[in-house]
Amino acid sequence: MHEEVRRLVTAAGLRRLLPTRCWVGHPGGEEDETCIPLAAPDGAAAPHGLRVDLVERALDGLEQPAGSLAWLARSGPLLAGDDELAWWSAARAGFARHGLVPAGFCVLNRVGWLDLAGGAGRTWTRVRRRPASGTDTRDR
Repeated sequence: MHEEVRRLVTAAGLRRLLPTRCWVGHPGGEEDETCIPLAAPDGAAAPHGLRVDLVERALDGLEQPAGSLAWLARSGPLLAGDDELAWWSAARAGFARHGLVPAGFCVLNRVGWLDLAGGAGRTWTRVRRRPASGTDTRDR
């Protein structure tokens, strides 16, 4: 997950607020990125069924969905708030539709990550940006 946090910091540049994005797949390998707002434009939370459908469709796009996990990159503190727990529930349901159990569900921000499934996590004082060497295989 450290490389995912590093990629997030690099992509964010100097912006303080980061767009919320959800990935499903294998970090650093095959993945499906979906821009998912945590709330609808009117401020209401996205319905559970919509969240589940989005996770399921992301899994549909993977060649190897077995062993996948979901992770949510966003601004804010590393904690399990209501929105994060709602997405974790939706991820479990979306994976279940494929007969799978997610390998984890992580929340990432500028300084670290937290796995809501297992409780593991890590923070750093400063995450360095990825060098601009052009070797990032994720730029597709």
